[in-house]
Amino acid sequence: MKSQLGQFLMYLAESLDISDTRYVEAEDRYKAVGQWLGKEGSILAQYNPQIYPQGSFRLGTVIRPFDDREEYDIDLVCELQESKEVITQQQLKKMVGDRLKANGDYDRMLDKEEGRRCWTLNYSNGAQFHMDILPAIPEDEGVKQLLFANGVPPVLAEKAISITDIKSNSYNSLDHDWPRSNPKGYADWFHERMKVRFDSLRKSMAESLRAATIEAVPEFRVKTPLQRAIQILKRHRDMMFINDCDDKPVSIIISTLAAHAYKNEADIVDCILSLLDEMPLFIESRGGVSWVPNPVNPMENFADKWHEHPQRELKFRKWLRQVADDLRSALQEGNVGKLQEVFRARFGTRAVNEALAKSEKVMVGAAIADSKTPPRIEIHTPNKPWKA
Repeated sequence: MKSQLGQFLMYLAESLDISDTRYVEAEDRYKAVGQWLGKEGSILAQYNPQIYPQGSFRLGTVIRPFDDREEYDIDLVCELQESKEVITQQQLKKMVGDRLKANGDYDRMLDKEEGRRCWTLNYSNGAQFHMDILPAIPEDEGVKQLLFANGVPPVLAEKAISITDIKSNSYNSLDHDWPRSNPKGYADWFHERMKVRFDSLRKSMAESLRAATIEAVPEFRVKTPLQRAIQILKRHRDMMFINDCDDKPVSIIISTLAAHAYKNEADIVDCILSLLDEMPLFIESRGGVSWVPNPVNPMENFADKWHEHPQRELKFRKWLRQVADDLRSALQEGNVGKLQEVFRARFGTRAVNEALAKSEKVMVGAAIADSKTPPRIEIHTPNKPWKA
């Protein structure tokens, strides 16, 4: 039953995943935005703008919306090479916004209401996604040294950035106290946690595709059990908290605790059950306050809202136990097909139906292959050769 459940979970995660076509489309779109922002002669060109993804799109843990009426949220950073000495958060955000508005297409696509931190581009024509573009500049050297002193490796601390936030007290003034982030550093930390399995899978994929080099296999096509497990956990969370959005566990906490707990297991069932057992062990307590530290900024607590809303931690722990109970019940049942309705309630009808269809197709194919295998005839007492 374990192999059957594992196969189903892998197909379930594939059904939840963004398609290769959607990924390439989104990548092409954000690269086009980056080219426009940094185009020679633009007001931003002198700042050498870099645009890159962050969040689940970068981590490879994005999941499809429930239905085709909803959109993917593609989070991007637009990093300009400038200093807090000469620019305010407001000026930085306005510069990026003005450049977007200078393009007729992007101007029409911009959200009418300015976001707290980002500019949002709403794509149409069936693209089914929108892009949140976060203006940023490199973090001060002093802050990077502080991160290093708090245990963050220099190679990760060096990638820290300062970002804009309308609600920041220093939004309109020259000040060194900006909100901080480090999406590149976090992504590098996350990928390091699964490096052994990722490299192995990428090598195997290159061999099966007869690729000239391992690097010829795009990273987004390689999915480790950790990434698949997080996708499954996120959808289970969405379904369980569909009527309780305020207390729904946030994705960054799920991803961080799961990455800490991952031991590069190759089997998806072993992986996800191990994660569910060990994720709570990485929730720290500091002075009676629960902490899920940002691994690339230990001074930031991803679970900072739990102190003000203690029910969120209780519901988070209860949810982890529920996922574990669901999967262990499936193992004991011995037949995924008999749990169709339970799985539909936990992961959504469309994704479960697609996963079951793939599983059944594979099982039917295996049965046909077995039926075509010639019978093996063993002769234990052969007759002596006939002689003339």
